[in-house]
Amino acid sequence: MIGKEQLLASMRHETGVIKHLASKVRPEALDWRPTPKQRSTRELLAYMTQMALSPTLYCLKGNWEHAPGLAKEAERSTPEGFAGAMDRQLARIEEALADLDEEAAADRAAALPWGTPTTQAAALMDTALKAFVAYRMQLFLYAKQSGSAELGSFDCWAGKPPA
Repeated sequence: MIGKEQLLASMRHETGVIKHLASKVRPEALDWRPTPKQRSTRELLAYMTQMALSPTLYCLKGNWEHAPGLAKEAERSTPEGFAGAMDRQLARIEEALADLDEEAAADRAAALPWGTPTTQAAALMDTALKAFVAYRMQLFLYAKQSGSAELGSFDCWAGKPPA
């Protein structure tokens, strides 16, 4: 099992990649959506500003009481403030995990939001970390599909174009 610092390092990397991808979205592509019922790029960016913090807090607290407030915060975010909002989300995750006892989390019984039993440590990876990865990929695809930028796999995985 990876430790807390490795988990946070991965989240830091994902935040950097996501900010890089978001910087490549042209303003005229913000209202683009793949289909009428899917989020627009603007809505996706707003959602991403709390997409990992909310499950992190769920894993630590065992409830979703914080979710409505975080959703309202996300709705107020703007594309111009996206990078800062992502940095604030990461800082709040780091603060929430600061006192996490890794050994206890590896043994503490928990459940994923859909009910699957697991441990608290595994739940953090399966929800918070995977949210970063999943929504990073969605943003990458939105940016490519909307014609916002010439992006390649290196942009998606490393957060920069190839050297």
